[in-house]
Amino acid sequence: MLEGRVAVVTGAGVRLGRAIALGLGARGAKVVLHWATSREGAEEAAGQLRAAGGEAVTVQADLSQADQVPRVFEKAESLGGCDLLVNSAAIFERKAIEEIDDLAWRRMLDVNLSGPFYCCRAAVASMRRKGRGDIVNVADVGGGLRAWSHYSHYCAAKAGLAMLTRCLALELAPAIRVNAVAPGTVLFPEPYAQEEKARTIARIPLGREGTPEDVVKAIEYLLGAPYVTGQVLAVDGGRSSA
Repeated sequence: MLEGRVAVVTGAGVRLGRAIALGLGARGAKVVLHWATSREGAEEAAGQLRAAGGEAVTVQADLSQADQVPRVFEKAESLGGCDLLVNSAAIFERKAIEEIDDLAWRRMLDVNLSGPFYCCRAAVASMRRKGRGDIVNVADVGGGLRAWSHYSHYCAAKAGLAMLTRCLALELAPAIRVNAVAPGTVLFPEPYAQEEKARTIARIPLGREGTPEDVVKAIEYLLGAPYVTGQVLAVDGGRSSA
C-alpha cells in the first residue's frame, strides 16, 4: 500500500522506531532510518530492508538541535523526497519533580517536543512540492491522554506533541494529513521487574502487553484513511478507558 512513498522514521535504530521503519519498508515504502546514537540497529534494519528488495538509507542527527534536522530530509531527497514522516524518536524517564533539574526538563522537551516540531517543519517543503503528505507523531497514553505521577516532564512533552498534531492538521489540510498514535504499554523499559509488569498488565482490559506490530498496524490504518486527520489514536489495549 506504500509503494512509491518515501518515509522518514526518526529514532529508527531501536525498539518501536526500528519496528516502524521495518514495517513501513515491508509495506513498500522507501525508508530513511534516522538514528542519534543507535547506529548499529539502524544500519542492520536498513540492511534487512535492502536484502528484501527495498530501498533504505540511514542518517545520523541530534534532532533536538534545529540545525542538524535538514540533513535528514536532504537524505530523503536521494530517494525522491519525503512524503511520509513518523516522529518516533523520544526519551523516557521516571523522576519526582524535585529531581527534575533545569537540564533534565529542557532535554525532555527538546527531544520529545522540539525535535518532532523541527522535523514537521522541515518535511513540509517536500510534501507541498509533491502535493501530498502524511505525518504520524508517536505520542503516548501518558501525557497524550492521561496524567502519570513522577513523569511530569515526559507527560508535558507528549501532551504538547498531541496538541501540535491537532494544530498542524488544521494548518496543513487538505494536502497534508497529520495524526498521532498514543501507544500504551508496548515494550516494557528494561528495568521493570516481573511483579511491576504483572501489575501493569492487570490494568489493561485486553490483558496483555502491546507489541510493536500493534502500533505499526495502527499507523498503517492512519496512512490508509484519507478522511482522518488531527486524531490521536490510542493503541493501549483499552487502558486509557479503564
